[in-house]
Amino acid sequence: MASKKGMAIARVVLRLFTILFAAGCIVVLTLDKAPNGGDSNVTFRDVIGYKYVFATAAVAAAYCLLLLPFTMYRACTGKKLVRGPFLPTLYFYGDKVVAFVLASGVGAGFLDTADLKVAYGDFLELFGEDFKDTPLEGFFNKGYVATALLAGAFLCMAILSIFSFPCRPPTDATNKGFFFR
Repeated sequence: MASKKGMAIARVVLRLFTILFAAGCIVVLTLDKAPNGGDSNVTFRDVIGYKYVFATAAVAAAYCLLLLPFTMYRACTGKKLVRGPFLPTLYFYGDKVVAFVLASGVGAGFLDTADLKVAYGDFLELFGEDFKDTPLEGFFNKGYVATALLAGAFLCMAILSIFSFPCRPPTDATNKGFFFR
């Protein structure tokens, strides 16, 4: 069994990686632009799936930034900053909710990118154009990169949700469970 210190350090590292992957996703989506003829550009704000990917990355980064000081304090001192069952319960349910939100963002990003690439490719074929020759190809490829970074954040968050089970003392006749002590 892993030591408590090692598990605490692993939690800090995984939260930091989740923040980094989510921030990388936000940066890639924000910088992703393609000319749309004329003076306007296509950005992530024009694709609903990319807006959702952006929002899920922002939620995950904010959640991990909120809990990072508590996790770092526990890793450094070995003591809880907040006593009682509140923080373990928040870790337990919050990590799982954020992991599922990230998973839905990954699905939305990959499926929206694949669907739009096929739709634009078929549309351009009607006019004898090749989709590979357009700037939209690079725009959607960067969408894949942003979604892959979000998938990395999901993977870290999923591992964290496994580590965040509430610490329970050994069961005996007087201990009725986590909520009824």
